[in-house]
Amino acid sequence: MKIGATISPALLSLLDRNQIDLDYIEVNGERDLATLERALSLRPVLLHDISYQFWLNYEDPFDEPTMTKARAMLDLAKPPWHSTGIGASAEPQGHTTEFWRGAPASALQPRERCLANIVRNGRRLAEWLGMPLLLENFNYHPTNAYEYICEPDTFNRLIDEIGCDVLLDLAHAQISAFNMRWPSARDYLAALPLAQVREIHINQPYNDNDRQYLDRHLPIQPRDQDLLRWTLERAPQTEAITLESHEPDEAALQEEVRLLREVVA
Repeated sequence: MKIGATISPALLSLLDRNQIDLDYIEVNGERDLATLERALSLRPVLLHDISYQFWLNYEDPFDEPTMTKARAMLDLAKPPWHSTGIGASAEPQGHTTEFWRGAPASALQPRERCLANIVRNGRRLAEWLGMPLLLENFNYHPTNAYEYICEPDTFNRLIDEIGCDVLLDLAHAQISAFNMRWPSARDYLAALPLAQVREIHINQPYNDNDRQYLDRHLPIQPRDQDLLRWTLERAPQTEAITLESHEPDEAALQEEVRLLREVVA
């Protein structure tokens, strides 16, 4: 089992000094080639997302400048797979707060149009990539950007029709389970296609006084180990676990890696 983390100043500093035991770095497709080259000088790289404007539910997200840059990054990194989100439910949509995306009601796509676009564009992306495609589950908020796609039955259907594998974001699953009023995160996770998971994203979601969960990308704690163990027992094809805490300090990142190594030892 490989363990990695998203690129951050703390991660780069620790790797420069050989003070962290990581197998790879995750770099977002929104980053530039210089950042990717810096990461590759230290570890292999997994690429995540094409760009912040590329959404599988859009009528045609494949604009030439975006795809040309994405191809350059793929050719440079040569990752074993590429991952991106399953898609949204509105066009256009964007970050309306730091913690979620949203759109006016007029931008919400009808269910069948949204899902048909995701299947069509997901298949096209998989063919364009020429490597395995992993699609990521999202975190539900009632903002018109997450309708349909966070329903486990719908997510299963999309994965099956596109014919791809899964990037399981554990924080997203916990957020969706709470915000959609599922009995528990484990009940929600059990309804997802865990047998097709190849990579896991992990960070700790934020509980906003039991009103909602938010995707604040907090460092994981010992209590997160149990849910990860439970998930790995049901996701036997998992090859990589990526820490996604947002701009952690060095000590926090080292502790996160220690906790993951305990789980996968």
